[in-house]
Amino acid sequence: MKIGLATPIDIEVLSPHLNLAAGTVLPQGLGGSATTPLVQGLLAAGHTVSVYTLGHNISEPVILRGPHLTVYVGNFRPRARQHCPDLFAAEAALVHQFIDLDEPDIVHAHWAYEFTRGALASGRPHLITLHDNPWKVLRYQPDLYRVVRLVLKLWMLHRGRNFSAVSPYLVEALRSRTRKPALVPNAVLPAPGGVRAFPNGPRRRIISIITGWSELKNVATALRAFQTVRRQLGPGLEYWLYGPDYGQNEAAQQWALSEGLAEGVHFGGCLLHEELLQCLPDFDLLLHPSREESFGLTLVEAMQAGLPVVAGRHSGAVPWVLEQGHCGVLTDINSPTAIAEALQELLTQPARYEELSARGVSRVAKHFSQAAVTAAYERLYAQVLGYPPSTLTSDHESWPPPAQRCSLPLLELP
Repeated sequence: MKIGLATPIDIEVLSPHLNLAAGTVLPQGLGGSATTPLVQGLLAAGHTVSVYTLGHNISEPVILRGPHLTVYVGNFRPRARQHCPDLFAAEAALVHQFIDLDEPDIVHAHWAYEFTRGALASGRPHLITLHDNPWKVLRYQPDLYRVVRLVLKLWMLHRGRNFSAVSPYLVEALRSRTRKPALVPNAVLPAPGGVRAFPNGPRRRIISIITGWSELKNVATALRAFQTVRRQLGPGLEYWLYGPDYGQNEAAQQWALSEGLAEGVHFGGCLLHEELLQCLPDFDLLLHPSREESFGLTLVEAMQAGLPVVAGRHSGAVPWVLEQGHCGVLTDINSPTAIAEALQELLTQPARYEELSARGVSRVAKHFSQAAVTAAYERLYAQVLGYPPSTLTSDHESWPPPAQRCSLPLLELP
């Protein structure tokens, strides 16, 4: 089967599947790690895969080719005043043109914004995967840009026909009388890890991987809680923060210094996703203070690495990911005292620590592995196309008949 994915993605991560000449400079994509495991899983299952994506500073569209993977890259206009007035029409048009040129059997669009607008315009069989709740996003980031994104999302929800969502929380938030999204979670890339023994040494390290300093991500509360626990357990306890706004002299450090909350805190800033996966086993516990998550891939990656997790009892999809507390400690993430008590519990009770580590590793293997998620999407593709699931292979003839090719000028990189 030839499967097209319309999605933001980290192009560099896909380079092993592409035929690239020495010294090739890859275009800068929009990033995003949620769909990378699916691309790799579909390739491993024997399908031909195309990715229709966007990037920054792309003067003319680019095609990157490999034996079974093709990546089309168009330009994403950098300023809100450029793409908001037309609801990302230029970006959607590029995605549409890529799809017409590529002629996939099915288009799998992600996030239900500009990529979905382009996919629906193509008229091809589609599946739309929902990754966020736009009402919650707007609540915590109330600005004109998020209003425009909400309008576009509502339009795409009205126009689309086949949906999936990455958590039961999103299924319930975005379902309607006529729209009943299927549940398929995000997958985690294979990475080092396994069940952990309780850390007995004086040096113990808590990690948070967060996108942006904001009320939604709630790291200010986590920093207050950490200082309480550090006073109780000693100066060997460290807190490492990674992500945009969490580097040296960035927003998080500046706030922590102003509040006297920087002792024992390391501001690591942005690391490549692959680097984070490799270094996760060097830590002892994940603290995830976010007030809302539509899924929470960081939680799953930490569980795979064997790290017990402390996260919010009412933080969207988080309780489901942690199996209602069976695989992690759920607490009142708005209370520094409650967070501190949860951290202290895990760092002073070896049996509890090791039990949660083992349960987390097991849950990831059963529910969030690359193979399990890929198989679930294959079944949905079969339903959308009307194929018997038992005959879903990469050998199907293209259906519906190929659309007329477009005349989009493209730059092919070897």
